[in-house]
Amino acid sequence: MDTTFLPSDQPTMHRQEFFRLVGISIGAIVLKRCMIGCSDQVNGTPPPTPSQKVDFTLKLDDRANDNLKIKGGYVISNGVIVAQTKDGQYVAVSANCTHQNTQLVYKSVENQFYCPLHLSRFATNGDVIAGPAVVPLTQYIVEPNLTAGTIRIHN
Repeated sequence: MDTTFLPSDQPTMHRQEFFRLVGISIGAIVLKRCMIGCSDQVNGTPPPTPSQKVDFTLKLDDRANDNLKIKGGYVISNGVIVAQTKDGQYVAVSANCTHQNTQLVYKSVENQFYCPLHLSRFATNGDVIAGPAVVPLTQYIVEPNLTAGTIRIHN
C-alpha cells in the first residue's frame, strides 16, 4: 500500500522551530507556577514583623477556630499560626516562612511547622530545624482561658 501526500498550500514548520516553540511554552508554564508559589500570601493579613505589637483573642466557640479544639489542629489569624500540639499545649508563631514568605502549615505528627514551598521546618518555638530558611519564626505568648473559651495571643 502506498502512502501519498497531497500537496498543501499551508506553510510548513521545520522540526527545530517546532521544538523551540514547545520548549518556550513549557518554560513559560513552569515559570508561572514558580512565580505563583513564591508570591506573597494572596488572602488574609500580612505577617506581623517582630517589632509590631500583636495582641488578639481567639474565641474557641467561633466556627473558624474549631480546629483549635482538637490536638494537632491549627488556625491562622492576624498573620499568626496558632496550633494545639499533640500534648495539648497551645503555641503561636509567625504564619509565614522566613525564607520566601510562604504560609506555613502545622504537622502534628512531627510537632513542627512546615513550609510547603521549599520544605523548611520549624520547631514549635520558631527555631529552624531544616532549611533553606535560616531565620527563626517570631514566637508569641499564648494565654489559654479554657473556662472562658478564649485564647489570647500577644508579644
